[in-house]
Amino acid sequence: MSEDLQIEFQKWEGTGNTFVVFDGDKFSSLKLFDISDEIVQWICSRENTDGLIVLRSSEEEGVDMVCDFRNPDGTRSFCGNGTRAAFAYARREGWVGDFAVFKACDGLHSVRWNSERDIPSVEFRSVQHPLEVQGGWFVDTGSPHHLVILSQGSDISKFDIVSKGAEIRYSDKYKPHGTNVSALCQESDGEISLRTYERGVEAETKACGTGAVAAALTDFKIRGFDAKRSVNMPGGRLFVDFKVRGKDFHEIWLSGKASEMRRGKTLLSKALMWCVLVLGTFMFNADIALAQTQWYDNLSTETEVSILTATPGEDTYSMFGHTAIRIYDPEKVPVTDWVFNYGTFSFSESFYINFMKGKLDYTLSQERFSDFQLAYSHSGRGLYSQELLLSSVQIVKVAEYLSRNMQPENAVYSYEFFRDNCSSRIITVLEESLGDEFQTNCESDGRSFRDGLRPFIENSPWTELGMDFILGPAADAIMLGCDDAFIPNDLSRALDLMTLSGEPLTEADVRQDILLLQADPTPSRPLPLLLFIGLAVAICITRFKAGDEALVTRILRVIVLGGATILGILLLLMWTFTDHTDTWANWNLVWTVPAFFALFSKRFVFPEAIVIGTFLLLSPFIWPQFISLTLWVVALCVFLTLTPKLR
Repeated sequence: MSEDLQIEFQKWEGTGNTFVVFDGDKFSSLKLFDISDEIVQWICSRENTDGLIVLRSSEEEGVDMVCDFRNPDGTRSFCGNGTRAAFAYARREGWVGDFAVFKACDGLHSVRWNSERDIPSVEFRSVQHPLEVQGGWFVDTGSPHHLVILSQGSDISKFDIVSKGAEIRYSDKYKPHGTNVSALCQESDGEISLRTYERGVEAETKACGTGAVAAALTDFKIRGFDAKRSVNMPGGRLFVDFKVRGKDFHEIWLSGKASEMRRGKTLLSKALMWCVLVLGTFMFNADIALAQTQWYDNLSTETEVSILTATPGEDTYSMFGHTAIRIYDPEKVPVTDWVFNYGTFSFSESFYINFMKGKLDYTLSQERFSDFQLAYSHSGRGLYSQELLLSSVQIVKVAEYLSRNMQPENAVYSYEFFRDNCSSRIITVLEESLGDEFQTNCESDGRSFRDGLRPFIENSPWTELGMDFILGPAADAIMLGCDDAFIPNDLSRALDLMTLSGEPLTEADVRQDILLLQADPTPSRPLPLLLFIGLAVAICITRFKAGDEALVTRILRVIVLGGATILGILLLLMWTFTDHTDTWANWNLVWTVPAFFALFSKRFVFPEAIVIGTFLLLSPFIWPQFISLTLWVVALCVFLTLTPKLR
């Protein structure tokens, strides 16, 4: 019998830092907290990650979770970005709410969801004021940090952080445990740039949470200003807020983006543990030897990057359109013409079930433009292009980001209909690859998420009815900023307002038609509305003509109340067993749940009629959730089965 064991993990990213996260409760028998440094090194090398996290529930009073972070060399330390990512993971799984207490190797840390920025935050323990030392400043924020201060206006990208970092990290001053080393460049008031060499990784990382806090406190010590900093790192932007009290800094909160990158399994066995010790160095060096020049390094000055927008299709999953990125270099032989598509999924019988559960994985794929175009041509859908006005350097940045995202460990992401789909991912690509020079300039036009869907479903009345029913009050929230970018057509319009260093990202209103839509959708009749109006009339006629005890009336009553009961159960399931928060707390429960009680017990018919009657009176005028006319008529049908006897 094999002694191999596959252990599931999730790979998460926190503002550029990547982490393999294991569910310590699920694999409690394996004692993942005690795995050797060599195994940690092997997993981190195999997954090309900045650390490994084992997360488990805590029996200690006042502590929700234990978060054990290991550096790629196996050593333990507190990791700000890792803790934020672990909290986002635990919150999404439902293990904790918007606030929790995590225990790390250096003690307890509060974590919370920053509702203002919609990102996870972690609170650091109190930190003493930074000390000025030879060659810079030193501060311990849970991990030790030496900071080299560059003169304002310096080009931080030219600083040799690897050589200088290794020199300071291994210097006699910081023996035996060493220190992290960061280069800090002061920018405008409250804003700094930072690059960090991390011990344990023994290289530069794209971000460092403890380093960002160290830099923020040090910059405040030097320059003052408000007790907060925005820290720009190669992996993105981090936000640090704090308070000063005496000789210490208190209430230090680190905030930044965090998201799941992919899920996978790693194989642990006795044979593997032995091989790691013997062959680990050979495997690592072999990976380096296989490195080669990337395709994007040789793009010509004629290369174009454009956003492709496809018109809606007939299937439910395609009825809102689609967005992809095209990179085209006519000077290459053969011609480089790739489409990067964040909308790839595996369609099966369980697709819609997984979609309803909110547990659907999408993948970034790469295909030739000719194949992409042919697929849309065969389906009769339109396709147009908007060229981005990028410099050669910016084009390489975008191409490099996409190439990195194409790696198996990065390609899969958890799809969220309103907030993270093939269209909204385009903004993420531009933000992450182009940095602060890219500005979205998005402004709200007062529409809700439900309003954004309306133009695409109004010609499919049954789909429109289903979506109006299943979406709760969260879908009636006003779309702020770039929230409407989940709709490909809206993203296309928003691109005309976006800028790079103050210059337009695209030529306004210029779109190149690649495929013309073959025919406009045929306007549909409001069949559901007419059907349910007919049902309401039928209920009245049968009750008046045949009476409530007639077989036809009783059958009609069971059909109406039974159907409403099934719908109510569906809404409860969508509230309690799905990750789609936009379906939670649905106010259509007000008329579906009473139907359940009326179906099985006549004693409560009168109170239930009052509840549904109140709904019918108030919903057209004041109600926390949009109720369509068709849904109102459906509720009326339920009400008519509960009214006092007509004969």
